Amino acid sequence: MEADANCGASLSNQARSLWGKSDYGVGESWLPLYVHMADSAGVASRLWSSWVPRSTREIVARALDGDEKLAQSLFVFLAAVHDIGKATPAFQIKGLSFRQGGEGGILWKPEHAGLVIRHDLSGRPCPTHPIAGEVLLAEYLKGHCFAGDDKTRSAKRETIRRTSAISSIVGAHHGRFPTVKRLKDAADDSVALGHAGEGSADWIRIQDELISYALQLAGLSKNDVPRFAHHHLTVATESILTGLVIMTDWIASDQDIFPLIPLFGEDGCSSIDLEARCTKAWDAAAILQAWSESRPDVLPFDQFFAERFALPKAAKPRPVQVAAARAAWELDEPGIMVIEAPMGEGKTEAALTAGELLAWRYGLSGVCVALPTMATTDAMFDRVESWLERLPHEGSSPDKDIYLAHGKAQLNEQFQGLVRRSRQTSRFDVGIDMADENGRSKADDVVVSDWMFGRKRGMLANFVVCTVDQVLMGALNMKHLSLRQLALANKVVIIDECHAYDLYMRQYLNVLLQWLGYWHVPVILLSATLPISQRNEMVGKYLEGRRLSVAPTDEIQSKDEQDALLLSGEAADAYPLVTYSDGDTARSIETKPSGREVSVDVSVIDDDVEALADLLADRLSDGGCAGVICDTVGRAQEVERALDARFGVEAVLLDHSRFIDIDRMENEKKLREMLGRQATAGNGGRPRLLIVVGTQVLEQSLDIDFDLLVTDMAPVDLVLQRLGRTHRHHRGADECDRPALLRTATCYVRGVVSFGDEGPEFAKGLTRVYDKATLTESLAVLGLDAMDSKASIELPHDIPRLVRTAYSDDVQNAIPDAWSEGYASQRAARDEKFVSKVHRAQTCLLVELPYAIQSKWSLVDLGERTEAVAEDSRDEDRGQRAVRDTQETVEVLLVRKGSDGGISLLPWIGGKGVERGEGLPTDLEPNRGQSLLLAQSAVRLPLSVCPLSQIDACIKELENGCGVYVRCWQESPWLAGRLLLPMDEVDPGVFETELLGKRLRYTRREGFSTVGVYTSHTFSS
Repeated sequence: MEADANCGASLSNQARSLWGKSDYGVGESWLPLYVHMADSAGVASRLWSSWVPRSTREIVARALDGDEKLAQSLFVFLAAVHDIGKATPAFQIKGLSFRQGGEGGILWKPEHAGLVIRHDLSGRPCPTHPIAGEVLLAEYLKGHCFAGDDKTRSAKRETIRRTSAISSIVGAHHGRFPTVKRLKDAADDSVALGHAGEGSADWIRIQDELISYALQLAGLSKNDVPRFAHHHLTVATESILTGLVIMTDWIASDQDIFPLIPLFGEDGCSSIDLEARCTKAWDAAAILQAWSESRPDVLPFDQFFAERFALPKAAKPRPVQVAAARAAWELDEPGIMVIEAPMGEGKTEAALTAGELLAWRYGLSGVCVALPTMATTDAMFDRVESWLERLPHEGSSPDKDIYLAHGKAQLNEQFQGLVRRSRQTSRFDVGIDMADENGRSKADDVVVSDWMFGRKRGMLANFVVCTVDQVLMGALNMKHLSLRQLALANKVVIIDECHAYDLYMRQYLNVLLQWLGYWHVPVILLSATLPISQRNEMVGKYLEGRRLSVAPTDEIQSKDEQDALLLSGEAADAYPLVTYSDGDTARSIETKPSGREVSVDVSVIDDDVEALADLLADRLSDGGCAGVICDTVGRAQEVERALDARFGVEAVLLDHSRFIDIDRMENEKKLREMLGRQATAGNGGRPRLLIVVGTQVLEQSLDIDFDLLVTDMAPVDLVLQRLGRTHRHHRGADECDRPALLRTATCYVRGVVSFGDEGPEFAKGLTRVYDKATLTESLAVLGLDAMDSKASIELPHDIPRLVRTAYSDDVQNAIPDAWSEGYASQRAARDEKFVSKVHRAQTCLLVELPYAIQSKWSLVDLGERTEAVAEDSRDEDRGQRAVRDTQETVEVLLVRKGSDGGISLLPWIGGKGVERGEGLPTDLEPNRGQSLLLAQSAVRLPLSVCPLSQIDACIKELENGCGVYVRCWQESPWLAGRLLLPMDEVDPGVFETELLGKRLRYTRREGFSTVGVYTSHTFSS
C-alpha cells in the first residue's frame, strides 16, 4: 500500500507540473503536488501499521463493517488526496507573488505545461485549498458513486450526507471544521476551481487524474470507491480520520525530512524513488510505535502489583486495588470504571493497574492521567514516570514515551530533565537496541518523543499526565480538535478528583464521555466522595455513546438511559466502591477500607477573626499544628494578618493560588516537609507550633496532617475532603505524639454569621464561591443547625451517607422546618444559576453525540452549528479557560521596576547562578537561568481585577506597559508572548501598581491582592 517508486510516472505532464510546496522563492526550490501526495500516502501507511493502536484502527473499521484493510486504504487515500484543493487555479496562482523577473518562478511550471491560470485570481484569500479540496472530492464521489441517486429530495439529501462524511475530512485538515457558507461560496466560484472559463477541461481532467492517483497510492481503483463511499461515516469516526490526516500532513510537510527539489534545470522529479524517500524520512521523523507488552503475568497478583510499584515483597494490595484490577481483567468489553475510596486508599495505583490491563486487552497505546490542578499534575508526573519505568514492553524499539501537558510544563525540572536526556539519544536511535553500561536495553527507557512535543502534539504521546482541561477540550470546538480527540482515543483515560468539577465543567465531561464511549475507549474515574446521581450521570453518558456505536440510530432511544445504572439498597451506601460497565450493563463491587478510621468532632464557631484567634490560642496552648481553610483568598489573607499579630510571623504560614508560582511551590514544599508523614516531633521535622492558613489548595494534592482543623463552611463533599487533612497519619499509640489537648480529631466550622429564624446567614465571601442552598444543605446534613452545635463524623464510614444524602432529593428531609421557606428561595436561586451555568457552557461545547449521529451530522454540521473558540496568540490559554468556569483570567509575570526605569526579579527570587533580585536585560534576551526564574514569577489576575468582559482591554494595557521591556524577548522559549506587570516597591518588600483603575499589591507574605480603586487606566510611574 506504500507508494510505488514509479507510481507518478504515468501522470500527465500537466498533473506533474502543479506545485504543492515551495520555499516561496528564497532558494528556488519546490515540491510537485503529486510527490507530496505520495509522501503523505507513505507516511499514512506507516502510521497505520506502527503508531495507530489496534483500538483506533477498529474505530474506523467498525464504520466499514469491520473491514480493517479497507479502513487502512480509506485513511491512506484521504491522506494522499488531502491537498487536492491545490490542483486549482485559485491555489496555483499563489506562485505569482514569488515569480522571478517575469519568467521562471513556480507559476511557470503549470503555465508551460499548458494550463490556463487567470492572473486576476491573485490575492484572493478564498477559496482556501482545504475548502476547494472538499468541494472537488465531494463532486468526484457524487459522480462515481451516487450518479442518478438524487432524483428525490430525500435521496439528494442522503447523497450530500454520504459524500460530505468523507470529503469534509479534506476540508478540515487545517484544523478548522468547514462551514456551509464557505463550501457554497467555493462551489459557486467555478473559475477559481478551474471548472469554468478557458482551459477548464484541462483542470477538470487533471483533478480527476490526481484523485485517481490518490486511489492508486492507497491500493484502490475507481471501482473500489463505492465500498467505502456507501458506508455512512459518523461524525465521531470522521474526526478520528481527520486527526490522522492532520498528523500525516504535518509529518509529510516537514521539509527537513521531506526536502524540496530544485525548481530549475533538469526535471529532478523523474529520478525520485518515492519509496526510498519516504523510508528515509520516516526513520528521520523517529515516530515511536504504539506501546504494547506481552500478556501480563497477573498471578500471583500480590507479586504483579508489588513489581509495578516497587513495593516490599510482603506488601499486600488493598481490596479496592484488587477489585479494580479484577474488573479490568475479566471484562468482556471495554467500558467505564468509577473508583470511589477514601483519601490514601491507593486509588491512583488501582487506576494505573487497571489502565495497563485494559490497554493490553483492548489494544490501546498507553494511558492518559488527568488531574484538577497543575500542582496535582506535577506530583502525579513523578508517580506515573516511576510506574512507567517498571512497565514491560514488547519489541526492541522504545515506545514508553511520556508527556506532561499543562501551561507550566516547561518549568517542571523532572520533565525537562527527561526531555534533555531523550534528545541526547533517542532521536537517532529509534529501532536500534542499544544497551547501557549495566546491559539494560535503552529501549526500556522512558523518553520524551521529539515529535510528540509541544502544545498541539504532546497529547499524542503514548503516556500523558495532564491537567483536566487538556482532556475536557476534547469536547470543545477549537482548532485542531480532531488531533486532540485522536490522542484521547488512543489511550485509556484516567480522570482523578472527578467530584471536584462543577456543573459547568461537567457539561464538557459528559459530552466527552459520550464520544469516548462511542470509540470504546476505557475510562477510569477516581473520587473520594461522589454523589450517586453524578456517578450514574457519568456512567450513563458513556453508555449512551457506546450504544450509538453498536445499535442502529432508530433503536437508540428505545433504551432507558439509566437501565442497570441506579444503585439502590446496600449498594447505595457501599464504600469503597468500584462501579464498572460491561457491555450495556453497569455493575458494582463493594470492598472494605484498609486505611485508618478517624472520628472527628465537628462544631460551629463564631465567624469573627478575633474569636478565631482566641480559640487557637486556647487549643494550641501546649503547641500543635493547626490548619485554617478559607473559601476565598481575601478571607485567608484577613485571617493570616490577625494570626500574625497574635502568634508572630514565624508561627503562621499562608498558602493560596495568588502567589507567584515559585513562591507557592516554596510554600507547599515547606508544608510537605513540616507536616508530611515522615515529619515527626521526634526527628525534629514537625514544628512545635504552626498555623497554616490557606484556601481550597490545601484540600487537594498535599499529603499533610493537622492536629486541629478550622474550615469555612463548604459543600459537604469538600468539607469531608478537608476533614481528611486532620489526624491523617498515626502519631504514636493513641496519638500520644500530638499535644494532649489535640489527641482527639477536631474541626471547627466558621463562615456562618448567624442562625436566624429562617435559617443560617453566611459570610459574603462564602456565597461568592458557593450557593447558599448548597451551604445550607451541608449544615443540615452534618447536623449543624445552631451556633455551637456539634456533630461527630466517622471517616470513612460516614462519607457515602453524607454525600449521597446531600446530593439527592432526600436532603429536603434534613432541612429543619424553620429553614424551609428561606431554603426554598435559596434553592430557586441556585436552580436559576445552574441554568445560567449550563447555558454558558454551551457556547463552544460540542453538541451531544446522540443528536449529532441521529441527525447524520458531518464535520460540516459540527462547524456550522457550534461556535469555535477564537485563537489569539496573545492569549493561548483561551481553550483551558473555556472549559472551566474560572475565577482567574490573564497570567502576568511580576517584576520590580527600578527608579532608573529598568526592571529586575523580585528581591527574594534567585538561584542557580542568578543573584536574588537580579536586574533583567531589556536590549537582549535574558539568559536561561533568569528566564526560568522570571517564568516562575507568574500569577493569574482574579476576575475582580480583570472581568472576562475586559480581557482584551486588560491585555492591551499590559502590552502598552511592558512592550518597552520585552521587545527583544520574543524568540525566548520561556518568555515569548508573556505579559509583564512591573511593580513599584512602595515599602520594603511591598510592591504596588495600577491596572484597569485598580491598585494592586504583592508581598512575599500575603501574595497578590487588591488594595484600592483608581479612576485612571494606566500603569503607575
